[in-house]
Amino acid sequence: MSQPLHEQQFVAFDDKSADQRIREIADREEIRELVARYALGIARGWQVGHLFTDDGIFIQRLPGVPPEQFQGKDALIPMYQNVADTSRPLPMIHNHIIVIDGDKGEGQCSIELRMSHEGQSMIGSGYYEDEYRRVNGRWRFAKRDATLFHICSLLEGWAK
Repeated sequence: MSQPLHEQQFVAFDDKSADQRIREIADREEIRELVARYALGIARGWQVGHLFTDDGIFIQRLPGVPPEQFQGKDALIPMYQNVADTSRPLPMIHNHIIVIDGDKGEGQCSIELRMSHEGQSMIGSGYYEDEYRRVNGRWRFAKRDATLFHICSLLEGWAK
């Protein structure tokens, strides 16, 4: 999985039996559901730290700011509570690419973000690079690396 995901050929079902294909479909659907639950949870102000593995990592990369990293549920749960209590972002996730290898996987998806900050309507866009791990039969985020190309007020715009 060293080649960028967008450059990899889609081979998820090549040379697989019917049972293996069904497993692949089920795994992909569960990962898509994980990502959807994350976005819905963020938008509703729900706690999403439980969607990570115990040693899970979230990295936030905003333009012009050093990256922030949170690792482990003891760091993730309060960080997500702070997000819920302050800005209540509304992430829209799309263009999801998933590659699965046994109990591990990786993915990339686009994000469009709406939120408010200090009385301003804000908009952002970027992408997530994810690592997934199956733990106790369920897919979880092992790593969620969020990069925003821009985040700005609607009045300011991003065309600068």
